[in-house]
Amino acid sequence: MTNLNGQDWQKLKKELEAIQFPSEALHQGRAKAVQRHRLARKRKHRLYAVASVATVVLLLFVTSIRVSPAVAEAVAKIPGFASVVGMIAVDKGIHDIVDNNYYEDLGIVQTQGDYTLTLRSVIADHSGMTIFYKLESPSDLSKVSITSLEVTQQGIPFGVVSPYATSRTGERTVQEDKVEITYADDLSNDNLSFEFNMHLSDGEETQFTVPFTFTKPIKEPKVYELNRSVVVDGQTIDVKELKISPLRAEIRLAADEQNTMRLLKFTSVRLIDENGEIWGQPINGDGGVRNLRDGEVSISMQSNYFREPKKLTLAMEGIEALPKGSDYIEVDFEQQKVLYVPSELDIDVQVPSADALEVTYPPGSWLLLAEIVDQVGNDISSNLIEMHVSREAPYVTAVSTFDFEHEMNPIRFNINSYPMYLDGKVEIDIPLNE
Repeated sequence: MTNLNGQDWQKLKKELEAIQFPSEALHQGRAKAVQRHRLARKRKHRLYAVASVATVVLLLFVTSIRVSPAVAEAVAKIPGFASVVGMIAVDKGIHDIVDNNYYEDLGIVQTQGDYTLTLRSVIADHSGMTIFYKLESPSDLSKVSITSLEVTQQGIPFGVVSPYATSRTGERTVQEDKVEITYADDLSNDNLSFEFNMHLSDGEETQFTVPFTFTKPIKEPKVYELNRSVVVDGQTIDVKELKISPLRAEIRLAADEQNTMRLLKFTSVRLIDENGEIWGQPINGDGGVRNLRDGEVSISMQSNYFREPKKLTLAMEGIEALPKGSDYIEVDFEQQKVLYVPSELDIDVQVPSADALEVTYPPGSWLLLAEIVDQVGNDISSNLIEMHVSREAPYVTAVSTFDFEHEMNPIRFNINSYPMYLDGKVEIDIPLNE
């Protein structure tokens, strides 16, 4: 790689903000991962569109990749470096992780038949982990799909696997990917041994189980108890806690039960330091797939863990909300009838068959529907088999297929996101004295 002199280096830094990334596609990938995880509770196999990204390597590349589209394009063509372009450019927390050498090289290689899997490196904290791997074969990997991919601990699934992006290195015999795992519970330092599991649909049903263990200490999160109540457009939001870990920062929120509106998605959540530098929601995030219908929720942001700001402000705005009672649709699939759609919302619902739902809605709320419950209140979200989304301006149409067996009609679909917003924003100063 060509060395950069001082002048070139400064020029590259100025080009950082010019880099553009397909945020909608990344958002779509994460939402699909959540739906697939729900389906997995009922089905044995899962299909994951896992990301094509490589290992975090060589600090020399970090700055130039972040700041220069030209350098990024060149580095992306080098096998093993495609991931650095996507991660460093869009996530300041990952950039700081690399700067502070807070990642663990693994270099574990396992061969099964014609396939060789290499676990290259891993980043972990108490909220989740990110694993980088490489799959190689003399055969064409584009004809092979990953039917199951997960991390286990003593054989028990550990956390939820989500995709990051989709981008190939250009070599059809080499696939370099990144996998994100979000924990259901905090990681315990008492047991830092795991297994990386991959199943391939290649005619032979090739399976990998690769043990790995963390040898570096896992850094403790920085926790700030806030316990502040704020009012936005007549609606009360309880801001409970900010937890900052190396991989991500999380703000924990709850809605007051007396609110007249159902709070949905927080489209803009940011941490701002005394210099005006912003750590926002990850570009591959969705602002929290769950909404405040579920009680307390955590919203993820980029992490400033390795910084020592003198001042930190939490800012939230663009809060989607619907009147309570107008935040769901109801369908009878046996009779193929639509029973309720909020009249004030621009939504069209059709029931083309006893196991399919077609919903057309305005853009700006990719995952319109979330939790699904039957007549007696059972959560049947895992009955979703697949979803196909098409766009014909100015609307989006989602066709969902379900596997209904003994569920009791009518079926209610709670609205997860809709482009109606509270008038106002939240700004809270974070007390940094621990």
